[in-house]
Formats: sequence, C-alpha cells, structure tokens
Amino acid sequence: MDGPGCAADEDPQVCRRQQACGALWPLHQLEARSGEQVTQTRLFPFLRIVEAVEIQMGQGQLALADRHLVGFKHGVGGTFDAPAHAQCLQDMARQRGLASAQIAVQFDQCITRMGQGEQGAGQPAGKGLGIGLTVPDRAFYNGRMKGRTLRDDHQLVSSIREWARELGFSQIGVAGVDLSSAEPGLAAWLAAGFHGEMDYMARHGMKRARPAELLPGTVSVITARMDYLPAHTEADWAARELSRIDQSGQAVVSVYARGRDYHRVLRSRLSSLSARIAGQVQGLGHRAFTDSAPVLEVELAARSGLGWRGKHTLLLNRDAGSMFFLGEIFVDMALPATEPIATHCGTCSACLDVCPTQAIVAPYRLDARRCISYLTIEHASAIPEPLRPMIGNRIYGCDDCQLVCPWNKYAQRSTLADFDPRPDLTAPDLLTLWSWSEEEFLRRTEGSAIRRIGHERWLRNLAVALGNALAGNPAHADQIRSALGQRLDHPSDLVREHVRWALAR
Repeated sequence: MDGPGCAADEDPQVCRRQQACGALWPLHQLEARSGEQVTQTRLFPFLRIVEAVEIQMGQGQLALADRHLVGFKHGVGGTFDAPAHAQCLQDMARQRGLASAQIAVQFDQCITRMGQGEQGAGQPAGKGLGIGLTVPDRAFYNGRMKGRTLRDDHQLVSSIREWARELGFSQIGVAGVDLSSAEPGLAAWLAAGFHGEMDYMARHGMKRARPAELLPGTVSVITARMDYLPAHTEADWAARELSRIDQSGQAVVSVYARGRDYHRVLRSRLSSLSARIAGQVQGLGHRAFTDSAPVLEVELAARSGLGWRGKHTLLLNRDAGSMFFLGEIFVDMALPATEPIATHCGTCSACLDVCPTQAIVAPYRLDARRCISYLTIEHASAIPEPLRPMIGNRIYGCDDCQLVCPWNKYAQRSTLADFDPRPDLTAPDLLTLWSWSEEEFLRRTEGSAIRRIGHERWLRNLAVALGNALAGNPAHADQIRSALGQRLDHPSDLVREHVRWALAR
C-alpha cells in the first residue's frame, strides 16, 4: 500500500485501463492472504474477499488527500475494484470476443454502501467489499476514484447537463454500451437490403451496435439533443410547410438543411463539451460523434431517456417532438445511465399514412430505398422512375412524416442562430435554383449540408421536380421546357437522363 504522501497508479495507460473495464491486470501481482482467495485466468480475476481495508488518516494529512495523492497500489486496489465492477468485466469479455464472463464474488455486505453516505463523515465503511477513508466526503480506491465518490458521478452528469445547456444543447442522457438486443433488428434490416446504396452500413456490420468496438475502451455513451427549429418559427409552421408541397413552382428543402451544416455545429460544440468533461476527469478517454460514424444514434438516445423511437423510426420526445439533432460522446469511464422512457405513439399511424412513397413499410421499419430523404441525398445514381412522380417538388430531404406527427406541436425553437434559414433556401423558385452554375451552387451552399451532394445530384433532383411541375402546371409549361432544354447537352449522363424524363412529362 502507498504511504499517505505517495501518488498511486500514475501510469496513464494503466489509469485508462482501470477506467475502461473496472479491472487491473496483471493481477498475478496479488498475493493471497488470510481471508482472501485469488485465482488467475487469462483475462479475468475470480475473487473472494471477506474483509475490507480501512485506512485512518490524521487531520494533518487531509491536504494531501485533497490533492488526490492517496490511493492503492496496483495489486491491492485491483482486488477490490474487479468484483465492484462485474458488469464492466462482462462488457470487456464481449469486447475480447467471448460470449460472456462468469464473475464469482462473495462478500459480507453490499459494496453500494461505499461512498453512498450511509456512514457519517469520518466513519469507516466497516466490513464488506468496500474501502472507507476517514477523509470527509472523499473516497479513493485503486486510483480509479481519485477525487470523486460514487455519488460524485451523478454530480458530474448534472454538471455535464449544465455545461451542455451553455453550449446550446437541449438535453443530455447517458447510456451503456451493451446494444446486443438491437443486433437482430439491424441484421434483418441489412439482410432485406433496406439500406440501398449505403454500402458502408453493410461494411460496418454489427460494429454499429457495438460502441466498444468502434472506440475500444468505451464504457458509457453521453447522448445529446439539439433542437433546430429556427428561433422565429411561427406556431403554424407545420401547416405552412405542408402547403409548400402543393406549390409546384416552388422547391422544398427540409427544414434542418436551410441553415448551417449541423455536422459542423454539433461537432464543434460536442468537442467543447468533451474538453470540459476531460478537464474534470484526469486521463479521460473520449471521442465525439454526430452522424459521422457507425453509431446507432436513435437506439442510444432512446436507451438514455432522450425519447422513444417513433413508428417512422425517428426519435420522439414528449416535450420536443422530433425536430432535433442527435450527437454522442463515447467515454472510457462508467457513468450512471439515465432511465429510458415509455413509447407514446399509441395507435397513431399518421406518419405511415402520409409517406408519399410508402417507405415506412411497417411501424418502426423503414425501406430507405423508397425514402425521399435517401433518394435526394444519399442515393448517388438515377432515381427509380416509378418513384419520381411521388417526389413532387422536394429537392433535398422530406419532412412529411414529421409534419403530421402530433408530438411536433411541442417542437422546441433553437437558441442558436446557426439554424436560421438562408433566404435562398426558405421558399426558393425551382427555375431560379435550376439556373445556378456549379460555381454559384458552391458559393451559395458554402457551410450548408446541401453542398455535400454536389451540383450534379442537385440538378438531378431539380430536373425531377421540374418534370413534376411541368405535368401539374401547364400555365408555365413553355418556360419550364425552355429551361430544361438548356441542359440537354449537360456533360453528366445522370443529369441528361433526368432532363429527358422531365421533358417527357
């Protein structure tokens, strides 16, 4: 055991490993003594401990403890740490390719007593699997809990929520990393081919449901919600948006894409939040994601209590509808998970009924190959002809299933100016957008999510919308035909094919 003035477990790799799985090795350094049995396996310890260690510290040593200089050496701390985090050991077993790990522990009294305030300040924890220090409001064991008790984890989550609000986030939750129950559904969805041309989803396979494979050492996921309805959105916004679909000469861009690219907004703010957390937790391993990696975002958000999965497969929140973005921070420390909430869709089928292409083939089951958001954004090749008339004037994304959802009457306005709509994208004219050269397209979509589809797909989408306008708006037929004809000799086969289809309308 360290003396009262010695730092414990200063090796950062050892510290990270402690935080990642709640166990230390090599545990062969442990020596079995009276009342203690230690058996070594290749990966995991099996422990029986019937006595606790109590450390008495004089008042003159409190200053040292406050500077986090008291801890246990590798072997002693590991003895207590491993059985205290049996679930973390189970997670580590899965990470190493094992089906499960059997953790056998016998102890006198429940370890949850440690740090939970059942003893008064300055009182030891007593017998059982725990360590009591007489330093008021402080507990240290195995170097892992330096400067914080189990109760402090809840305080840390509260602090994270406060910091997140300062950065413009609306809600924070915490989820574990065991998403094994979601794997069969993901496998079936991929097997059905519902991912379309998003080949990366098949390549990632089950990694999407295994956060600790994506970022080894991950123990908890901090989930974040950020509302994106512009601050000055009117109360009847959903009805107004639905009415745009009937204005064939006008282009419709999804609400979320009219302002600054949400990837940039969330990424920078999640990074700031991560740095703030790391400033409070020494040696924290972390990484932020926002729709940029194989992550089951909705699954994690639902498990962490941010909402429930709606029948349209998006996350729904009773106080915020679905008009928000999601982001995650993977961390290698265990945080108390927030409770999931019950679903509240009931018998409502509005989202299924309104989908123009019937892409929601069943409640909670989406065929992306038919989804207008997929077809106008992710789909790189020609849009299937039978689906083109159903797209109408939607040129980037589709909000229909959200616009009719009753819960979106509670959609929250954003506090950030980043999501304020650009005039060019709020109520744009189809012919005006069609006239943009590639240079103008790049200039006007600078910092926008739209830019990622490129000018070629932009023209493809517009050609479909113009063809549908030509079929439904004969008063402007000559003007539309003339504009389409100007791109019949476009260098792109994709553009020319869609222009010919539009003219045939």
